[in-house]
Amino acid sequence: MRSHSSTKKIMANSLARGLWVLECFTPNKHQFSLAELSKLLVGIPKASLFRVVKTLWAMNYLRYDEQYKRYYLGAGVLSLGFSVLQSMELREIARPYLEKLSRECNKTVNLAILDKHEMVYVERVRVPGIRAFNISIGNRIPVWNTAVGKAVLAYLEPKKLKEIVKKLREVPGSRSLGNEFMKTLEEVRRDGFSISDQEFLKGIRAVAVPVFSSQGIVCSINLIVEPEDVSVEELRNDYAPKLISVGKELSKALGYQE
Repeated sequence: MRSHSSTKKIMANSLARGLWVLECFTPNKHQFSLAELSKLLVGIPKASLFRVVKTLWAMNYLRYDEQYKRYYLGAGVLSLGFSVLQSMELREIARPYLEKLSRECNKTVNLAILDKHEMVYVERVRVPGIRAFNISIGNRIPVWNTAVGKAVLAYLEPKKLKEIVKKLREVPGSRSLGNEFMKTLEEVRRDGFSISDQEFLKGIRAVAVPVFSSQGIVCSINLIVEPEDVSVEELRNDYAPKLISVGKELSKALGYQE
């Protein structure tokens, strides 16, 4: 029988190898093939490295591009407190568009991506206001009752959406997510934007739009306001068109052809 100490040693070795893999990613080098990782991590046998990389991928710490056979850092690393988003291409490309939108509207705007059944903030341009919204890069928020979440869910492939909704029904505090919720997503697809009227947090209204790449839905952009300053109708009529325009520009920059 394997001793407790030997088991702990194996687990420690696996953890160290996983961290070594993650440390290979830098702002100057944010993508690797398995062969490139193997050359950098000569102390790890190739078979072991393959298992480590596959484990990191399964846990969403790495993402894999099937077409180019390359690994990138995944959203899961945010839960470890890594500041790795500085090296992510999406954030770098999106920043000028967020700044443009923030200047035009004089509001705080955010970029969020889907991670399993939550949204993760990966970039933001903040405008100081009366109320300090407690949001920062790396924060996770629900996907089903937020504008950024609904903007992404509405454009997922049916199979993927079904899997997420099934998982969401197990989350404490979520609603049934039945026909009414699906109707809401249909409205988002029809309008091209989603709105959250204090559904997630009291004192926050938000409007969000989807962002696409050549691979499909990538993320969403939102703009947050205070209910006493901006009505839902103003979000629809004044702010949503501006977000839609910027969302299309960013999508085009990411290779999306409408």
